[in-house]
Amino acid sequence: MTEEKRWKRGGAALALGLVALLTAAGCGGGSDDSGTTAAAGDTGTTSTADTGTTATAAGGKTFANLRVTWAAPDYFDPGLSYTVNGWQVLWNVYLPLISYKHAAGPDGATIIPALAKALPDVTDGGKVYSFTLRDGLTFSNGKPVKASDFAYSIKRLFRLDSPGVGFFTSIVGADAFSKTKKGEISGIKTDDAAGTIKITLTEPRGDFMNILATPFAAVVPTGTPAKDQSTNAPSATGPYMIESYQPNRSFVVVRNPKYKPIEGIPTGNPDKVTGTIVDDDTAALQTVLGGNSDYDQLTLPNDRLEEITSKYKAQLKFYTPASVYYLFMNHRLAPFNKKAVRQAVNYAIDREAMVQLFGGLGTPTENFLPVSYPSYKKITVYKHDVAKAKQLVKQAGAVGAQVTVWGSSSDTSTRVAQYVADVLNDIGMKAKVKTVARGVYWDTVGNQKTKAQIGNANWYQDYPHPLDWIDVLMNGDRITEVHNNNYGNVDVAAVNKEIATLKKAPKLDDATNASWAKLDNDLIVGDAAAAPYLNEEGTDFFSPQMNLAGGCYINHVLYNWDFAAACKS
Repeated sequence: MTEEKRWKRGGAALALGLVALLTAAGCGGGSDDSGTTAAAGDTGTTSTADTGTTATAAGGKTFANLRVTWAAPDYFDPGLSYTVNGWQVLWNVYLPLISYKHAAGPDGATIIPALAKALPDVTDGGKVYSFTLRDGLTFSNGKPVKASDFAYSIKRLFRLDSPGVGFFTSIVGADAFSKTKKGEISGIKTDDAAGTIKITLTEPRGDFMNILATPFAAVVPTGTPAKDQSTNAPSATGPYMIESYQPNRSFVVVRNPKYKPIEGIPTGNPDKVTGTIVDDDTAALQTVLGGNSDYDQLTLPNDRLEEITSKYKAQLKFYTPASVYYLFMNHRLAPFNKKAVRQAVNYAIDREAMVQLFGGLGTPTENFLPVSYPSYKKITVYKHDVAKAKQLVKQAGAVGAQVTVWGSSSDTSTRVAQYVADVLNDIGMKAKVKTVARGVYWDTVGNQKTKAQIGNANWYQDYPHPLDWIDVLMNGDRITEVHNNNYGNVDVAAVNKEIATLKKAPKLDDATNASWAKLDNDLIVGDAAAAPYLNEEGTDFFSPQMNLAGGCYINHVLYNWDFAAACKS
């Protein structure tokens, strides 16, 4: 998913070896229907004198209110949200049939049953997934959760033109439904009386379990309108529910009184989470330093990093997500419809210098896939060479080409956009910068009517699989008119065909990983499809009242800091 934390959300995880992570992601024990909570601070509670909190056997505490400072999410509707600013909240609010364990490190990639009693029976060579719902499930409004609600939730994605629909087109009948948006998706069969759900795919898909664990697959009540419900939150199934949301201003999350504990998914420590949405990194930091917030979700401002690291070391956590920051270049629009111009950009940018735009929080890269993946094979082709870039621009007949460089309104994104514009001007083009508010940036550049030529982009894994990178962002068959994730409209027939083949691979063995590495090279070197430049390091900053010991601090491999595990001293 895209990141809106620095100018985004925050990406993935603690530093980890993805070989172990990918192994963990493919398994996970089933559970009975009487699951218990498994994260810090959820079982065996005993009262604590004087504080008005409740101590737990795990060492955590329930408490009344967690105050957080947040970057603007794109949406708070699970069918539309595609930034961690959204997902970091929503994964504690809306549950899919299966989900991820609330744990730090590689263990967080373990897939566990959520609304389903157990992990699915997978039959017919990997094409059929069969689930049974837990008994007694209810939405936060008191209505029972039914098997048919899952079918409705997937249909709603297509009716919303959700950015997640591409994940579900492999379901039998989904393509036909996407054209009419009427009737049923024939590959989803449900029985409300028995609580059963059967999903049939057109062909095996190696990452389908991961897809079913995303917030896009979360179950909402039948009848939830097929339009953005961010400010009128659908009824929840998770331990929390959204009480209110004022876009670009605030949100309040409270306990879901109808939630029944599920093993691996904590009931949570804070009774309420009060979020203040702030657009500026420095202002966000000040909310914590001034005692008005317990947590700053935005990345620390570059000019304060040394000070904060020195004075407030005990309140600061660094983490290394699976991420890539890159420049998209629109293959449909001049001058980037010419490969030579896209190559010129790759040679012209100084990746080492661009890391400094992020306060040194990151490492330069030329790869699209993250370094922690076993399918990563380092690319070292684009040595910084301004003279060669100028030659390529001249060769392409692009000298004097008018270019608009897009970025979000955050300080870092604006700096990146201005740097890129300066580079383009230096190699012979005429570039200017266009910035828009971070909360609408992805919708804007993901709309074909915008005709964005080049811009700053990033990606943090939805789940640990190369498909989540190359298929979502570089597959020409997934280009859409709105909510488009393929911002550069990359459409390489040979790549599209190879992606379709690799989707069927049941596991990421050595041969499959080698094929993904070759696709990474084919796109970035062979086609200069984009210009990757950075793998980021992130920050979590807390007030001194927050306890970060033991299980009280969980930075999840997919969803970043888990507020449900938070403890106050």
